[in-house]
Formats: sequence, C-alpha cells, structure tokens
Amino acid sequence: MKHIWVKLAFVIMTVGACAVLFSSLLSVKEMDVHFSMYANEVRNQHNQEISRLALQAYQDNQGWGADAYHKLEAVSAVLGLHITLLDQQQQVQKEWGKRPVHNSHYSVDKIPLVSKGVMIGQLVISHDDRSAYMTLESHFQWAHKNTTLWTMAVLLILVIIISIPLARTMVRPVVQVSTAAQRVARGNLSIRVPEPRGKDEVTSLVAAFNNLVQSLEHQEELRKRLTSDIAHELRTPLNTLLAQVEGMIDGIWEATPKNLESTRSEVLRLSRLVRDLDQVIQVESGSLQMRSEAVDLREVVKEVTESMSATFARAQVNFHFNGDHAVWIKGDRQRLAQIVANLLTNACKHTPAGGEVVVTVDKPSTMVRMQVKDSGTGIDQKDLPYVFERFYRGDRSRARERGGAGLGLTIVKGIVEAHKGSISLDSRVGEGTTITILFPPQAHEVEK
Repeated sequence: MKHIWVKLAFVIMTVGACAVLFSSLLSVKEMDVHFSMYANEVRNQHNQEISRLALQAYQDNQGWGADAYHKLEAVSAVLGLHITLLDQQQQVQKEWGKRPVHNSHYSVDKIPLVSKGVMIGQLVISHDDRSAYMTLESHFQWAHKNTTLWTMAVLLILVIIISIPLARTMVRPVVQVSTAAQRVARGNLSIRVPEPRGKDEVTSLVAAFNNLVQSLEHQEELRKRLTSDIAHELRTPLNTLLAQVEGMIDGIWEATPKNLESTRSEVLRLSRLVRDLDQVIQVESGSLQMRSEAVDLREVVKEVTESMSATFARAQVNFHFNGDHAVWIKGDRQRLAQIVANLLTNACKHTPAGGEVVVTVDKPSTMVRMQVKDSGTGIDQKDLPYVFERFYRGDRSRARERGGAGLGLTIVKGIVEAHKGSISLDSRVGEGTTITILFPPQAHEVEK
C-alpha cells in the first residue's frame, strides 16, 4: 500500500466490518435465546391449559368419561400433540394423536393431575418439533436471521463507501504537510498549510509545521542579512586599508604616525569583528572556555564603569552606578566584565547627549540581579523577539552609522546562559531600554 489513506481506509473498513459482524452475531444469538424462552413459555401455557381442561372435565363428570376423552382428543388434533392419559397406577388409560416415531423430534412433558388433594392420574404430552406451529416459529426465526444478514451486508457496503472519503479527509492535512515539506526542501519557504478545524494532533502537526517554516524563512532572511552585513563590515575597513596602502605606494599619502594609527584602527576593527564572530561560534557550539570561581559582581561592574567613564564623558551621557554591597556569584571574571562592557557600550551608543545610563547591582530575592537602564532611543516592539539573534539590527542604517555588527547581545546572552543565568530586555521607542540579568548566587564569606 503506497498511500497512507489506503491504509487508514483499510483499518476503518476492518474495524467497521468487525463491529457489524459482532453486533449481528450478538443480535442473532440474543434472538435465539429469547425465542427459545418464548417457545418454552408457550409450551408451558399449553400444558397448563390442557391439564386444567382435563381436571375440569374430570370434575364435571365425576370421573374419566367420554366427555373428557373427547375434549382431550380435540386438543390433540388442534395442537398436533400426542397426549397419553395415565391412571393412578401409571397405567395407560387412553391416548390421542400420532405416536412419536423418532423421539429426537419430540419433547415430552409429564403433568400430574391432582383433584382435591388426591392424585387422579397423569398426562404425558409429546410436542412434535416439526409440527405446523413449530414450523411457523422456525420461519419467524429464519426471517429474523435473514433480515439481520441483509442489514449486515448493507452496513458493510456503507462502511466501505464511507471509509474511503473519510480516510482521505482525515489524511489530507498530512498529505499537504508532506507535499509542502518537499517544496520547502526545494527552497520554497513561503508555503503554508491551511490549518484544519478542530484541536487534535493533526491540527497541532500542521501548526508546528507552519511555525517551523516561518522560523526557517526568518532564519533565511537573517542569513541573507548576515551575508550583507558581513560584506558591509568587511568592505569598509578593507577599502580604507586598500586606499591607504595604495596612497603610500603612490607617494600621495605619507606613512606618518597619525596615518599609521588610522591604518591600525582599521586593522583593529577587522580583528574585533573576527574575534566577535569567533566568540559567537563558540557560544552557539557550547565550546566557550569558562572559568569557575567566586566573583564579586559589584566589584567587576565598578571596575568596568570606571574604565568607561571617559567614554560617557565624551558622549555627554550621565552615568550612575548603584551597588552598596558585595554580591557573590560563581563564574568567569573576564567574561562577566565582557558582559558589562558590551551592555554599557550599547547603552552609550544609543543614548543621546544629555541622556542617562544607570547600572544597578543588587540581590532583591534569591537571585543576584544586574540591571542596565538607559534613556536612549529604544527598540521597536517588533524587533524585541530578535535582539539576541546574531547580526540582527532593527534599524540597520542607524546601527551602521553608530558602529557594531549586531553580535554584542548574542555574545552576552551566551555568556549569561553559560553562567546558568537569564537575560531579559524591555524597551520602548523614545523611552529607553532596560536589560535585566539574573545570576544564581554563590555563598562567600570573604569581604573585600
């Protein structure tokens, strides 16, 4: 079987057929049981009526006589029964009807006759199972079984007819997902599968597939943007270096210390970009080398902020540091300093002159918190889910003017997670950005 709907249709047919067969057999069996009970009840009622008739005739005639014999003979003829009347000594007194030839076709009932507490005889009634009455009952049973068989056949045909379109309908989303997956494999990331109605596993599968394709499409956009960004980031310093070197070769640009320093800054820019790319690769692969030691986070932040005070002064950005007590965590001092430097650099770049940047280090709960808050330009809400992705920049032209390749927050997030911490970002355009990092604390008794 090649198609899954064929397999599903076969399963539905099999289950439906088994259900129909089981219900039909159960119906026939139940009918046989109840019909047998009905036949026995009718026979018992006949026996009671015959015995009552015989006793009535006996009492009316004050003994067995022609009238009683005539009535029993009439009952035997009408019902097709063989009736034998025995006296008190169990001797045959009279019998009516055709005597059974094959006892296997007869059912014999012995009914004692008691009048005024005295046993006056016994009736032996033989019921012929092949009589007209029993034949009528057998015809009724056969009619019921025949009707059941026809009903079963019709139901089986309906099951076969319904199971095929039902299986196709149930499997259609899976087939659509399979077809769409093949088109995605060929590079078409714009395709989406319509979600079926209901909330079942198939609907969840379609939704998950659409989310996956959407994520792949977004990643493809980031990849294209990454290629463009890397090309731009490399093109600018390389073109500058090429122009400077050619100028030196042609003698129109002297190799003065100032000019060489300019060349050196472009080389450092390239080196920084390569270093950041290397760190991103290490972060994503989990191979970033990390030391594990007790570190006073407040002291680390304070050292970095002091070293960057001149940067904030040149940018005319007001800077404040809040942290009155030592807070100890377990981690790599150098990597933690790198986190602080990256966050403060971003805050300074995106905060206009006269703005404010506040760094807070405290322990408000069971976790150590470091928070960097600025009053800068902020980030658009649509860009917030992607700010930690590599090379992602909401306003690309503005980001390029202010420098940076969009790797800083990616590196920060990787280092934070390597310290078993978490990072979150809240921002409003025109109101500023707040980045909050939580680290698990490290108990330490040493005070600096």
